Amino acid sequence: MTEKTCSVPTPEQRKYLEIREAAERSMLDKVFEAIDDAVSEVADGFREAGLEFEPTSREYFMFTVQQVTFVRLCGDDPVTLQGGDPEVGQRIVNNGQHIIDSYWGGGEST
Repeated sequence: MTEKTCSVPTPEQRKYLEIREAAERSMLDKVFEAIDDAVSEVADGFREAGLEFEPTSREYFMFTVQQVTFVRLCGDDPVTLQGGDPEVGQRIVNNGQHIIDSYWGGGEST
């Protein structure tokens, strides 16, 4: 029986990971803050315009980020939706399915 093990990272590798992970956390904090700002901006705009609509949800803006990011990862222009690579798109979809199956019990018959 063989086991997959990871080697112990060198001090340089650990430092690299610390720097990259800190940048990732900071980036995600900014993205989620921008989403919250967009929700507030729309709610304020509705109020100022005297519109009685439900405010746009946070999830709407999260889906917007997800969709534009997906299209860009596929090498496409999110405005024209022209030129994307469907193979890259399928790999991204497969990755999402792997997360569902591995961590959330997806794929199990109910």
